[in-house]
Amino acid sequence: MSNQQPPRPAPTELPVTIPSSLPQALLARGRLLFCLDFDGTLSEIVPHPADARPVSGVTESIAALARHSRRIAVAVVSGREISEVRAMLGESRGVMFSGTHGLEIAGPDGRIRLAPGVEASMGDLGKVREWMSTHVARREGFVVEDKRYALAMHYRMADPAGASTLREALKSFVETAAPSLWIMNGNKVDEVLPRGIGGKGRAVRTLMKELGEPEPFPTYIGDDTTDEDAFYEIRNDGLGILVGPSRPTWARYRLDGPADVARLLAELAAEARRLD
Repeated sequence: MSNQQPPRPAPTELPVTIPSSLPQALLARGRLLFCLDFDGTLSEIVPHPADARPVSGVTESIAALARHSRRIAVAVVSGREISEVRAMLGESRGVMFSGTHGLEIAGPDGRIRLAPGVEASMGDLGKVREWMSTHVARREGFVVEDKRYALAMHYRMADPAGASTLREALKSFVETAAPSLWIMNGNKVDEVLPRGIGGKGRAVRTLMKELGEPEPFPTYIGDDTTDEDAFYEIRNDGLGILVGPSRPTWARYRLDGPADVARLLAELAAEARRLD
């Protein structure tokens, strides 16, 4: 049984520059669900995940947008645990969350709940946790991130040859000893997750259902290959925005980096104030 990401068609199109009229065009669509990745989108990518912080202006703009809930719902959709992202953002009243790649959801009521089926994989996660403790935790350049319902092996600071060897060893162990799990490959990180559960695309759909009728128009901003799941999910009825260097993607538009995301959020908040 493969432990790789469930297949989807590979994107072939490159994203284009965001038009200056986008904030007005988005709010003209009616109620908007505005989903934001955290690392590489609201914060810069840093060597150690614990050191990430939102770039200047992000928290203020998110708080401003959350005050216009009649027009726009804001959600942070992250691979991190919800509790961790909330702590990093500070004030987050009125903001919805999806954490651990869709395994956790917090809707408008703020209550965190798990995606159905997560508990069934906890035994296999325990096996991988023990394996990582023995084979990874003390290796130079590697960082193990324990998210309770998922495990991440970061190798951004590791020697490339050593990272390749350890990644293959992890893959082999998951395939043979933890069949209820699979490995999702991200930006210099391999994440071990319950198979067939969660995903950022499913997270966006779940958040849309949380909002009820009228159905909101989904917009998703993210930088990583893991965000392609959400871009692909809303490709026909929403809008994806890639952050970072241009590459084939299911997103329609592109921003250079988190500072540009912060500017777009400020522009969107200003337009929402104008309309109200």
